[in-house]
Amino acid sequence: MPLGNIFIVYFNALSELFNELWLYFLLGLVISALIQEFVSTKRLLQYFGGNDIASLARATTAGLFVSVCSCGAIPIAATLRQRGASTASSLTFLLAAPWGGLLHVFLISGFIGIKNTMILLVFSLALAFIAGLILAKFENKKIIETGIPKNHKKNEKQLCVECVDVEHMRLKHENEKLDRRIIYCTPRNIWRIFKDVGKYIIIGLLIAAALKAFVPSDLVVKYLGDNNRFLPVLIAVPISAVLEVASEGLAVLGGQLYQLGASLGVVFIIMMVGVATDFTELSMIWGKFGKRCAIAYLLTATTIAVLFAWIINMVF
Repeated sequence: MPLGNIFIVYFNALSELFNELWLYFLLGLVISALIQEFVSTKRLLQYFGGNDIASLARATTAGLFVSVCSCGAIPIAATLRQRGASTASSLTFLLAAPWGGLLHVFLISGFIGIKNTMILLVFSLALAFIAGLILAKFENKKIIETGIPKNHKKNEKQLCVECVDVEHMRLKHENEKLDRRIIYCTPRNIWRIFKDVGKYIIIGLLIAAALKAFVPSDLVVKYLGDNNRFLPVLIAVPISAVLEVASEGLAVLGGQLYQLGASLGVVFIIMMVGVATDFTELSMIWGKFGKRCAIAYLLTATTIAVLFAWIINMVF
């Protein structure tokens, strides 16, 4: 194929993707911005920290109200640990937050539909909660590192840079009228969120456009489709592990693979294993939590993800 035709095919695919996704992305941005304006992130994150079931459940569902990507969840989880939260609850939040955010829900639903999106969302939160229970057992039995790091500062008041910035903006306009907060403050939050996640969306779109333009759907169906319900899941694990893309980009990539013929379980693997095996995330856990925590987190999250993906393929 001539070089000129290659560019034409690629940019046509990119244009089609943009036309399919822009409304979902915009709705996700608006709703995430409203949540940041009216929900106190700092207060919300103070409600969990122990190893009990209630704390782990709150850590799991906190991602629905803390609108951050996988990269944004990293400093929050680290600071939670520094402030005395348990290892299990901090890592549970880290695993749940990227796929609890409503921006990701809207993005992935543009590819796979609302019903399938809800299925993956429920399974992703269940994965985070079960992984938290297992890590809590490990922590209680001293199998993984426990306790507050030595460099913890007792007088540390800031939750994290991201949370503090959001809180300052929210508190600054807290006493203003509702219509003013919606009209004038929400666009600022939209711009902040876009600056945080926009580049990852663009990376995901560029890669997804290449898949759409040049990867035959027959190839995707053969190796990642439904014909063999467990093998596609196993194949998707190493693919996800080498993708150094934040959660928004993974949503786009997983969705595009689904449209090319990949199974829903494969999309789940791309989403969950892609985040859990992120080098930046694992490096932070290794340094801030300990090497045993990092290994346990990786193995636990990946094992449960593979099991859940197989169940998704079998049932749905």
